[in-house]
Amino acid sequence: MRAKKKEVLNETELIREIEKISLITQKFNKSIIIKSIGDDCAIFRDKNGMLVSTDSITENVHFTLKFYSFYEIGSKSLLVNLSDIAAMGGTPRLFTLSLFIPDYVNEENIKETLYGVVGVAKKYRVSLIGGNISRASEFSISITIIGDYKDDNVIKRGNSKIGDAVFVSGEIGNSWMAYYLQKHGKHIDKNFVNLENFEKKTIENFINKFKLPTPRIKLAKELAVRKLANSLTDISDGLYKDISNILRLSQGVEIWINELPVNENLKHIAELLKIRKCADNIISFGEDYELLWTADDKNEKEVLNLSSRLGIKIKKIGRVVNGINGIKFLKNGVAYPVKDSTFRHL
Repeated sequence: MRAKKKEVLNETELIREIEKISLITQKFNKSIIIKSIGDDCAIFRDKNGMLVSTDSITENVHFTLKFYSFYEIGSKSLLVNLSDIAAMGGTPRLFTLSLFIPDYVNEENIKETLYGVVGVAKKYRVSLIGGNISRASEFSISITIIGDYKDDNVIKRGNSKIGDAVFVSGEIGNSWMAYYLQKHGKHIDKNFVNLENFEKKTIENFINKFKLPTPRIKLAKELAVRKLANSLTDISDGLYKDISNILRLSQGVEIWINELPVNENLKHIAELLKIRKCADNIISFGEDYELLWTADDKNEKEVLNLSSRLGIKIKKIGRVVNGINGIKFLKNGVAYPVKDSTFRHL
């Protein structure tokens, strides 16, 4: 449901609200911040290597006001950017925030959005140093995130080697299930099954993982420092697309569908709802923001040991190979055709 139309904050008032966040969060990285909001540019100095990324979330593309609160929108806008720094093995430090505000988003909505942003900034100790505001036809947030890394402890895409094992953190498919339940909610209640057998908390867990993903910063830093990943990315666009991003041109990969870390409740719900091609959706949907990486096969034990140390599931799901083109999915050892239904941004 869209917000009720009210008078939008004027630019001066909105800048004051953003300046408050900047003041609150500067303390996390005061050793590198020279000048924050209040000049034409922010100024900072860092002796380490730098990482920079920009990502945005847009109404009716990445979220709808029917299913998201403004607090959740603000939170997710920063979380997905933190995941980009994690995907390089870095530490997030600073960020800029740009808001694109339609007429139907009011003062209360904007403040709630900013509360979401500052909540995440406090949790992950990142500092707001600048931004921009503009009118728009639909609500959108764009963030530029700046991180750093020490020595050569950074992991790039595209450095996988033939024979590498493929690993993934956490579970995949939860965001797809959340999206499905939200989109087809009334249809499910009327024509399929009553999901009361599943605790409300179970359903809410899927929804929360979709709306508020967890950037795997600690795990990625461990992989970088311990040299336990040859290539690394996060699953934002779906396993199908993101696995191709970490391969070299002459390489292929086998992905073992039976080994994919899928929540048992997801499997049960999909079975009850008679959802066809469940695996295809899990592989293609994306927005899980789990880490996906390749590592020397000899390091498998050390990689898996990180699971118990950090309390994060880690699963070996495939292998980088030579002699095949692209991605080959196997189910019970037999080739399994998967339709690439990855979301396209353009």
